Amino acid sequence: MQPHKLEIEIPGAIAGFLQMDNEKIKTRINKLLLVDLVRQGVISFGKAAELAGVDRMSFIIEMGHMGIPYFDGDFSEILNDVETVGRTMK
Repeated sequence: MQPHKLEIEIPGAIAGFLQMDNEKIKTRINKLLLVDLVRQGVISFGKAAELAGVDRMSFIIEMGHMGIPYFDGDFSEILNDVETVGRTMK
C-alpha cells in the first residue's frame, strides 16, 4: 500500500519538548494513531502491530508503557490469547 503523505505543523512550544529527530517523531505519531484506532475498536492489536512493524506482544507491551491496558477488551479475546500463549510454550 502506498503511504499517504500528510504534512503537519507542530507548534514550537510542543516541538521544544520533543528532543527527537523527525524520523522518530514520525514513528511516534504513527504508533499513537494506531493506538487510537485500537482503542476505538477500528483495528485489532494484531493488525496495529503488523502496521507498526513489530510483533503483537511488543505492541501490547508498548501500549502498557503508555498506560493503556490490554485487558480492556472482550473476554473471549483474552481467553484466545491465553490459549495461544499456552500453545507456544509447549
